[in-house]
Amino acid sequence: MATVPRASTTPTPAEFRYSANDLQFALPAAYGTHKLEKSLDPYPPAATATWRPDPLAASKVEPAICRDVIRYQGVPGIPGDFIAPSTPSAVGFAALGQRSGNARPFVSVNVVELAGALGDRLLDQRLPTPPECAHILIDGKPRASVVERALPGYGVRARYIVRTYPVGAQTYTERTLQYRTPTYVVLVRLDAFVNPEQPFLAFATKARDSLKTLTPMR
Repeated sequence: MATVPRASTTPTPAEFRYSANDLQFALPAAYGTHKLEKSLDPYPPAATATWRPDPLAASKVEPAICRDVIRYQGVPGIPGDFIAPSTPSAVGFAALGQRSGNARPFVSVNVVELAGALGDRLLDQRLPTPPECAHILIDGKPRASVVERALPGYGVRARYIVRTYPVGAQTYTERTLQYRTPTYVVLVRLDAFVNPEQPFLAFATKARDSLKTLTPMR
């Protein structure tokens, strides 16, 4: 297996604003009827972390640049690889259905304490979405797309990305919203075969409002 390039971690701050338990507690409890399982989300990612499998490995993708945009890998390799050890972070996760090949329907919300430039750095590990990926041919047929836009209410750095691609005869949709506040970065994600926008945005709003209840330790 090829070695995944990684950035050097930043120094650990002398103190943090939040505890990891505070972050867990501030996450929403559920997505609809699905209870979120909450846990710590340690940074930096483990040394064994790798890119996810290419969901279109057996297919021809045009434009070719869009293959990695759908797969998504960080810059240089693993998102969050620069984050200092012991940085407070948490995740809420729920499976939403049966796995189909590499497609694993789920909903999640991650939060990590990162202020200012470090928050921007995490957002920028995802390269800008090329406009030509709005229309992608899979084996010569228009069956995929990746579209990115801003989302009002989540700050000027908010990145809302929708990826669709075929899994067998079905279309799989991955919705991702990443944004930052002055003190933390949030990633909301929903992957599913049936994945309309309104429930995702409602959950993102719920997560945003729940995290606003965080109180600094100092």
